[in-house]
Amino acid sequence: MEPIGMDTDSEKRFAKSVALGVTGSIAAYKAADLTSRLVKAGLDTHVIMTESATRLVCPQTFLTLSRNRVTTSLWDVPDWRPEHIALADQADVLLIAPATANIIAKLAYGVADDALSTFALSFAGTVMIAPAMNPRMWRHPAVQRNCDVLRDRGARILTPSPGRVACGDETGPGRLAPVEAVFNAVQARLAVEAAGAVADSPKRVLVTAGPTREFLDPARYLTNRSSGKMGYALAEAAVAAGHDVILVSGPVDLEPPIGARVIHVTTAAEMTAAVRAEFAAADTLFMSGAVADYRPAAVATEKLKKRPGPLRLDMERTVDILISLEDQTREHTVVGFAAETDHVEEYAKEKLTRKHLDWIVANDISRSDIGFGTDENEVTLHGRNGQTVELPRAPKIEIAAQLLAATLDPGLSQK
Repeated sequence: MEPIGMDTDSEKRFAKSVALGVTGSIAAYKAADLTSRLVKAGLDTHVIMTESATRLVCPQTFLTLSRNRVTTSLWDVPDWRPEHIALADQADVLLIAPATANIIAKLAYGVADDALSTFALSFAGTVMIAPAMNPRMWRHPAVQRNCDVLRDRGARILTPSPGRVACGDETGPGRLAPVEAVFNAVQARLAVEAAGAVADSPKRVLVTAGPTREFLDPARYLTNRSSGKMGYALAEAAVAAGHDVILVSGPVDLEPPIGARVIHVTTAAEMTAAVRAEFAAADTLFMSGAVADYRPAAVATEKLKKRPGPLRLDMERTVDILISLEDQTREHTVVGFAAETDHVEEYAKEKLTRKHLDWIVANDISRSDIGFGTDENEVTLHGRNGQTVELPRAPKIEIAAQLLAATLDPGLSQK
């Protein structure tokens, strides 16, 4: 029988390796879903459990999902080389999810009294920590101080979410961040490291994503096929690279990146207002949102009833956000997007010039395997100085990381 959460090609050689630490939070059961997602993404996943975690979830669960031996003790070492040292050399990322206040304190003070804390002390790579605990514990000054210590050492804290926790408390953040969001954060970090996009000097990055909706009446609206996946991938990659990220999002069904400030909008006018309010303080704008070019000239206050014959609508132009920012763009890097069905390069370059952009990302939306609604993309990046960068088909998070590396590279920008 095929183990739960495995793909048929899972026996292939993995390109990246993740060490997943699981601690004694009631949220430990969610680590099984996380393991499954990591493995499905082609990541060689090795689980290290604390003794408390083994009382909540059976190690066999993680063995079945990961197809790797699960480490639960320093005293059960089958090989001549201590396993925590061998894995420390192999893993690209240490992710602890869920992380209790106890393990956070151990990491902050360098305590190594079990398999996970000993591994963490011997690991020199990227560390990501997803806390899960009672909200009052999370707010405690000692926990916050320990998190600050770890941040100062380069660890990324995946801030817990608000909501009801197992003890019934609903007073604030404490729940493990959504599994999808934790998984996305790991993928993004690996992608930006591979692309060489990790920030030496963090910037404030403004990203728009998703469609807008232009209402006809209280029940109907005009929109487009944008899923927001490319914009969200850009925001996720920018956060993973270490930038300060503001995401202006139209209506989408996606998990927001942990660490980004998200501004939710619906209409083109709302997106315009949000971008104009944030642009002055930003260093870079990725205008990947699919903003409506037209809207109904009048919105009915009551639902329009069906009548004999055709329906004719009077439409008016919406504000072109990029053109409206022209007088402010001299000190900014502005990246536009051209989603075209034909003459892709021609139309993209025309838009690059007409809107006085630094870069434009051209993609062919006539294809069903890339673009709207898909998890992959294939784009060409054109620069104002004649640069052209071809980015072949790849997952959108990898495309996003490469776009980030290219557009924020001063050397490439000046060519």
